[in-house]
Amino acid sequence: MKFFKKNEIINLIYMIIGTFLIALGINMFFIPYEIVSGGVNGISVILYHIFGISPDKTLFFSNFPLIILSLIFLGKKYTLNTIFCSFLLPVFVRLIINIPPFVGDTILASIFGGIITGLGIGLTFKGGSSTGGTAIPEQIIHDYLRIPLSTSVLLVDGFILLGAFYFFDLSSGLYSLISLFIIGKMVDITQSGGQPAKTCIVISNKTDDLVHELTGPLYLGVTILDGKGAYTGDRKEILLCTFPEKTILAVKNAIYRIDPSAFCLVFDTNEVLGNRWKSHLIKENNLLKLKNN
Repeated sequence: MKFFKKNEIINLIYMIIGTFLIALGINMFFIPYEIVSGGVNGISVILYHIFGISPDKTLFFSNFPLIILSLIFLGKKYTLNTIFCSFLLPVFVRLIINIPPFVGDTILASIFGGIITGLGIGLTFKGGSSTGGTAIPEQIIHDYLRIPLSTSVLLVDGFILLGAFYFFDLSSGLYSLISLFIIGKMVDITQSGGQPAKTCIVISNKTDDLVHELTGPLYLGVTILDGKGAYTGDRKEILLCTFPEKTILAVKNAIYRIDPSAFCLVFDTNEVLGNRWKSHLIKENNLLKLKNN
């Protein structure tokens, strides 16, 4: 009898590795260099340097009131998904408390601390959980005050980040800003699979030629949409195409070589799913290998 499905085991691995990486970032980079990365992690750094309170104690005991708030305002399902990692984090912080800290420039500590911690948070999210902390009040503010989640995160983490400027110095605050920015980027990269992509919408009178060029030499997937000009009322075919970020120049050149008057919108795409996308990446990698050989 199978007690756990394969995806549940994979999610559990993501959560354990992710939580360990967060603990590693706290002990090796943030605490030694007074970097306040927002959240309860940042609070634990401040309390350690001011009052000498061990970070694992701050992380552990802060969970109880936050989990009660989560149960009251966010419900049982959301709370259960965060309990495991929220209590596993202080355990990991305690277990590796004697690990040698990073020795080097503070700027390197803020960069690599942000990379490791952001990767850990991203893996935890990918496993369907979080480490709790300030994510709970941020979600409550978002749900009950009807403000965007990004604004809620900015308010809570921004307030904690001010502690670096107040309790330490200007340099610590600026390094903390760098680290917090990198954490956000790493979380996005981890959750989207690390494959940056672009999507373009093209309106042209030469759609057949463009489709042939984009699907042939460039091996891209193209969708044809029906459109209508609001002013002229003319029917037009609109091309929708998603491609790897590094091929944007080739796509733009192909479009304007065939139709210089084409109207083209290009914007960032956070995540792409589907077999066509995977097959394109495989094809592209094979072509690169042939060129290199």
